[in-house]
Amino acid sequence: MARETFENWTPVETGSEALQALVQTSAVEQVARPEVMNSDTKQVPRTGDFAIAAVAKGAAYGETAGTNDYVELIARKAGGVARIAEEDLLDSSVDILATKRADAARGLAKFFDNATLATTGAANGTTILYTSVYKALRTTNSAAGYTADENYIASAGAVTYAKLSGLLAKYEQSEWADPGNSVVIASYAFLASLRDVVDSQGRPIFYGGSGDVPSQLFGHPVVWSHGARTSATNTQSPSGNPVMVIANRNLLIKGMARLSPEIVTPNPGFALQRASNGQGFLTDEALMKAAMRRGFAVGHEKGMALMEITAGA
Repeated sequence: MARETFENWTPVETGSEALQALVQTSAVEQVARPEVMNSDTKQVPRTGDFAIAAVAKGAAYGETAGTNDYVELIARKAGGVARIAEEDLLDSSVDILATKRADAARGLAKFFDNATLATTGAANGTTILYTSVYKALRTTNSAAGYTADENYIASAGAVTYAKLSGLLAKYEQSEWADPGNSVVIASYAFLASLRDVVDSQGRPIFYGGSGDVPSQLFGHPVVWSHGARTSATNTQSPSGNPVMVIANRNLLIKGMARLSPEIVTPNPGFALQRASNGQGFLTDEALMKAAMRRGFAVGHEKGMALMEITAGA
């Protein structure tokens, strides 16, 4: 069985907090439109067109013959378990449980972002939980009138003004774009390049945020994600190409599925099983579990665009 050890934290008095990376939150969890799910599957209606034409005096109105369909949310679960020796919980001056909860939250955030934004494979419900933005934009969807790669840009080399402007243009020209609800989600790999990009007047197009003020790109808020790199299957540690997405956040749909309190609480959440009444009884180990249950779907491919840096970002 795989287990973590904490002997290095227990022998002598140490600081009360373990050194660890700043807990990162999920970009998609922050900005996507929530849909409450009371069952395993939910269909979210998607309206078609409404035909408008001139009507002559005394003439009949033309009738709409558009297709109204839906996108489907399916609840999927992700999580993990850490084994912790009961002696470590007793002896350590470090709050092991709080530290591991922070580690787990960071891992869940990166995993969820990678699963929803940048996984390249087709959803299978096991190693690939959802159809990611990347996969959706690289696949033809005749029901939405979308052709594969229509809103996708592959870019080798440095990020330039022209490339960024081209990405936004693919999104902005769509009737599914919404300037008031637009958001950019990008890999941290873009940060250094964006600081050097200026327009023809020498003015920066990127403004780094601070405090409660978000970063901005061409006036759109930017949310950063460590999960926004490509991978063949869902992972919390993607190492592929960096991606940047601009989207109407209302078309990034996350399903707020339920989790039984017997699993974890809240959702995402944590649960602890002590050695006295659990699987770790024979080894004197507590088990700390982290889990989340979410659905995800792209509302309409034409309501977003993606750039992948294939080399030299």
